[in-house]
This record gives sequence, C-alpha cells and structure tokens, in this order.
Amino acid sequence: SLGDDLKFVFITSAAASSAGDELKVTVTPSTAAKCERCWHYRDDVGADAAHPTICGRCTSNLYGAGEERRIA
Repeated sequence: SLGDDLKFVFITSAAASSAGDELKVTVTPSTAAKCERCWHYRDDVGADAAHPTICGRCTSNLYGAGEERRIA
C-alpha cells in the first residue's frame, strides 16, 4: 500500500494516508520496540527468537526472500 512505501519516503516507522478536503499531518510517538538494525519502531521486534533484537522485515531481508517495494 501507499502507506507501506510512505514510511520510507518520510523516514519514519509508519505512515498512513486518507482522502480529505485539506492537507493535514499528524505525528504521534510509537509504542513499539525499536529494531536495532533498521531503527524502525515495530510491533514484531523479537518475534523471531533466533533474532530477538530485530524486526520481522529485517529478519526477512537478512535470512529470507526480502521485501518488494513499489514506490520507494
């Protein structure tokens, strides 16, 4: 989705977009853990017991098929 790619454009842990009549930006701190590799705050940090300090995205990029980006 666009939000999945926007987080890389804005260099942030998450981004979402929605249609509206005006441009509006809201910033809120994450409550998730910080991945020590990519520094993104994600809920899946430590989900893989073999790699307790990195997120699922980094685990996939390092040890799996990796990710596919469409825009960024």
